[in-house]
Amino acid sequence: MSYRWITAAAILAVGLVAGCLTYFCFHRPMPDAEAHGHDSLMWVRQEFKISGEKLARVEKMHEDYELICADHCQAIADARKELKRLRDANAPQAEIAAAEAKAASTDLLCVTSTQAHIKEVAAVIGGDEGRRYLSIVLPRVASFDHAAPATLDMQKTSTHDDPARK
Repeated sequence: MSYRWITAAAILAVGLVAGCLTYFCFHRPMPDAEAHGHDSLMWVRQEFKISGEKLARVEKMHEDYELICADHCQAIADARKELKRLRDANAPQAEIAAAEAKAASTDLLCVTSTQAHIKEVAAVIGGDEGRRYLSIVLPRVASFDHAAPATLDMQKTSTHDDPARK
């Protein structure tokens, strides 16, 4: 009978020690957003080994571009909404075709603008690292769904359904 309690206590102690060791060995605290800015900026800093003035320039360029990108995303969302409305209403084919052309034009404007921004960021990074940034990020533009503004690594930042944007 007393062996059961000893065994249970030993198992509990081993489990507690294993849990504590796992926590301390594998726990990585989340980066402080205030100290490091955007996660993608941290990615650019670490992946391409930039700091100081270059990092500040990239951050400023990206902050400035976020507003342009948000406007593009809103225009894309509006064009897609209008196209869906016309299709759902069984509008004449000419109206649907015009809406499709407008949506495609809006998408293209976003893509070319984003590609130019990425090339500007790569130029600031410079050298082999800038070319590597281009090779990683530029292909992502083609597959980006334009559902939200992108970060420096072409990940979404938010959705168009965000009430704060309306």
